[in-house]
Amino acid sequence: MPALLSNAIPNPPSTDTFNLTLTKAVEGATPAFLPLNIQFSYDWDFSRNMGSATVLGIGSNNTLKYTMFPMGVSGVLAFMARDQFPVTIQASEGKEELFAYRVLMNMNKVTAEDRKAAVMLGEEGNIVIATENWGSTEVL
Repeated sequence: MPALLSNAIPNPPSTDTFNLTLTKAVEGATPAFLPLNIQFSYDWDFSRNMGSATVLGIGSNNTLKYTMFPMGVSGVLAFMARDQFPVTIQASEGKEELFAYRVLMNMNKVTAEDRKAAVMLGEEGNIVIATENWGSTEVL
């Protein structure tokens, strides 16, 4: 008897750790420290449609652990870290001490591709930097 064909699309890995590079300013002046690497991990239970993500590192800060919460965007694994936290960034003219306000990360829920991120920085969160594929209509 022939095997039944399945049209089911397999889910992406339920856990993953990856880096994205922030390369452009979406709002405010372009910081001298761009490009800036940011490391994330996520843990998602596709059967329950629940999970979280974590900011593990921004620039030379590789010991961060800031929890990101699901944003509830249909068809997208979208997460946001809402709490303000200090970040030290190594720039060409020395270290910069900044605050990160919102950190947003999202990806296609079916393929886990099209990963993108944005971060609000500065005393008032007036600088927004993002990955190159962050669109002008993305939620901030």
